[in-house]
Amino acid sequence: MITMDRTIPSTAGESILPVLIYIQTHLDSDLSLETTAGRVGLSPFYFHRLFQQFTGETLKKYTQRLRLERAAFELKIRDASILDVALSTGYGSHETFSRAFKRQFGLTPLSYRQTHGRLLLSESVDSGEPRKVLNHQATHFQVSAMRVQKLTSLVVAFIRHLGDYVDVAPHLYDELIVWAQHRGFDNGNNLLLGIGHDDPTITPTERVRFDACIEVPRPFPPEGRIGCQEVPDGWYASVTYVGPYGPIMEAAYSAIFHGVMQLRGYRLVGLPALEIYRTTRITPEYDLNETDIYLPLEKVAEN
Repeated sequence: MITMDRTIPSTAGESILPVLIYIQTHLDSDLSLETTAGRVGLSPFYFHRLFQQFTGETLKKYTQRLRLERAAFELKIRDASILDVALSTGYGSHETFSRAFKRQFGLTPLSYRQTHGRLLLSESVDSGEPRKVLNHQATHFQVSAMRVQKLTSLVVAFIRHLGDYVDVAPHLYDELIVWAQHRGFDNGNNLLLGIGHDDPTITPTERVRFDACIEVPRPFPPEGRIGCQEVPDGWYASVTYVGPYGPIMEAAYSAIFHGVMQLRGYRLVGLPALEIYRTTRITPEYDLNETDIYLPLEKVAEN
């Protein structure tokens, strides 16, 4: 049952939340202490102390961990060279990346790819029929046929949860709804969303990031622990999941990822995964929740 509530604290959230959003979308950029502190107008010394208070990690350790975890996920899903993966996650050379990766995961990038690559697709998967893959595990849930859709961007207010995805507290959405009503952002039809930033098979459980979100009409400065971010437009693989929230969704995601790997003309970008809930209230006890799940794609030239 969803009961736990581990969220970013509200103290000084106005300073840190925009930085966390910037980091997760600019991992291949300069994220030095001086540059990052300058983005929020704080001294490096004060920013260092504030950032560590919020995240439990120094900025250097935090950014290095996110870069390496993204690299590990890319090694799972991409056929790109190890150098390309290194460059796309902010490392300047194959050698520097390989040393850091081995320290983090105990394997070289090549060994990791050989062990985990392509999400360990089963030989029994019919690569020509993603629909069969999606329905393979649908014993206690149902997943629709996959669609490829182009989404427009969305501005959302969010509260960040740290920890296991199944422990996200539903009252976070109640808090967001009340906040939107008081802020004048509630139109009676705001989308409720969830954004999963990390692969729980890679990221330590206590560091897994999930954003409980509500759609808002325009950007706003952070207020306490409620931040603002934009869900980018672009191409997404989409399915509709019908079933309970909780651990069973892990099986659904496994089936979905395998289905995405079979799409022609598109490549799975990776994470974050986007969930749009077809409801006005999150109710974990309900067994027939309807959720649209989106995974980001990019078009590729077919040979």
